[in-house]
Amino acid sequence: MNWIERWSARGRIKDARRKVANEPSVAHYLALAGEHARIGEMSEAERVCNEGLEAFGANAELSRLADRCRALQDEQRTRELTRQLREAPRAGLYRELAELHLRAGRSQRAEDVAAEWLENGGEGAAQLVRAQARIARFLADRRREDGRLAFEFLDLAEHALPRDERPLRMRLELLCSIGAWRDARRAVGQLLELTPGDPALEARFRTYNSLVEKAPTLDAALREVERSGHLSAERTPTHAAPAAPTSGAIRPMLQELASQPSVLAALYERGATALVQGPTGATAERTARAVREVVQRSRSTGRRLGLGALLEVEVEGSFGSVLIVPGDGGAAAVCTSLPTVPQELRTRVRALQGAGAPEREEQA
Repeated sequence: MNWIERWSARGRIKDARRKVANEPSVAHYLALAGEHARIGEMSEAERVCNEGLEAFGANAELSRLADRCRALQDEQRTRELTRQLREAPRAGLYRELAELHLRAGRSQRAEDVAAEWLENGGEGAAQLVRAQARIARFLADRRREDGRLAFEFLDLAEHALPRDERPLRMRLELLCSIGAWRDARRAVGQLLELTPGDPALEARFRTYNSLVEKAPTLDAALREVERSGHLSAERTPTHAAPAAPTSGAIRPMLQELASQPSVLAALYERGATALVQGPTGATAERTARAVREVVQRSRSTGRRLGLGALLEVEVEGSFGSVLIVPGDGGAAAVCTSLPTVPQELRTRVRALQGAGAPEREEQA
């Protein structure tokens, strides 16, 4: 960008700042952040988005722009770290690069960085990062082999870091995620040897002690996760009715979305349960299952190809179009009879996904 273009951009930024000051609105915050982004000032654009989010809550457009700015900064930093490692590798650079790959959902690349770090003397710290990357792959794809390798890497990390709590705590959370309560109790016992008298650990030990009678072996727990595709916390007991996966605000938003003339189905799902508007009975179950499988397979494919985190999935065909917006808390989706999903419906689906985030959830 030459000096004339930069001078012109500074003028537009000044005007955009004045509009935000005189009339704060989502549109004006988006415009100001966009002007910063156009000249490569991603950190300032992210700061403007965060300021707007503080003023207007969880706005979907501001959140997406902030995430995009953060991702672009991470990409730039990733390239710089890769260059520095070629010139003079050291532990801090390896650690930061692996963390960036993990944050972007590139667990395979993070594991490759850890393996290279290990070859350059990383020892325990590199083993820990390698285990963390393999755990991320297992939690995303639910493959038994990934889980087995994760525990193998944790064994190596614990051997290299005998008095370090981190590999033990990582092991404990992984064991809890698959429901291997007997092994989880053993891990808590090992942590109590390092931090005797910890009340939180003692409470967890008592809880797991009550669950070990019918707990599966480690291998059986991994097999069940691979077979069902669900972690321990996502399994709904057959004798209990599924709990609503969303906050009280989700259902009316879902109903409003489904009431649009072109919408064939609208749903929000989290874990093993879902709320569906439009289709009923077996059709609703098939719809929810299809959305869940699309999200899982898309995430798996993205990780294998090193494409990063899954933001949205859109499918178009003779039936119409489908938009799926996944997130940490759950996934929102809409199926329409139109060839493409209109912008208004996109905004509604993104808002629906954001409203179901765990930190805002109130169980019904």
